[in-house]
Amino acid sequence: MTQQSSTTTASEVRVAAGHPVSTSGGERGQSQELMGGRLREARLRLGFGVRELARQLDVSASLISQIELGRVVPSVSTLYTLTNALGVSMDSLFLEPHLRPRPDLGNLVELTRTRDARVDADGVEPPAEPDAREHSIIQRHGGRRTIELEQGVRWELLTPVPESGAEFLEVHYPAGGGSSPTGHAVRHNGRDYCLILEGTLTVQIGFEQYVLDEGDSLAFDATTPHRFWNAGTTLVRAVWFVLDRCPPGS
Repeated sequence: MTQQSSTTTASEVRVAAGHPVSTSGGERGQSQELMGGRLREARLRLGFGVRELARQLDVSASLISQIELGRVVPSVSTLYTLTNALGVSMDSLFLEPHLRPRPDLGNLVELTRTRDARVDADGVEPPAEPDAREHSIIQRHGGRRTIELEQGVRWELLTPVPESGAEFLEVHYPAGGGSSPTGHAVRHNGRDYCLILEGTLTVQIGFEQYVLDEGDSLAFDATTPHRFWNAGTTLVRAVWFVLDRCPPGS
């Protein structure tokens, strides 16, 4: 994934100046610490020091440290930059609500193979195993994994298990919230697809600006610099599908 934005936002400047941004509520703070910890693990796995990574991304070492400690909420563009540099998928950063454990995918695969073998043997499909099969294909609303970002932007993962090279999300932009600061765009590999469920979202793709209302949709090459923001007074909810943003090993 090629991600060109390394802008430090206003909230992130406060951290660099020694004024960390506090998170609202213990659960959100814990989520930020977990996400920061996963980024730190990825950095250490690659053998990068904080200062070395900061130089590569053209940000302050203090900002990297504060994100890893969960003391600052990164912007969308900063998070893209970090995941690209560390070679991790965005999916790996989504956090379980209330630390709900994920199903054992190995056991699910074996369960499916055993079940299919029994169907082939006698032609009768056995009753579904409780919950196990559902967890591999259905994402219940109350169990979505989430990422909370700067300006109140919220990503909710709509798939129950990781998808290779794709992300299926519900994205929330509160009034005044956006993907990156005014005048700064994001770009990455792949294609973005969007459907507005509620509210009005302003988008900039390259040099063109558009306004999307409820029911409108969008598809574009994500290597084109882009930015999204909510210029209204009510929440924007949208379904987002990102194809091949950051496949493993890219």
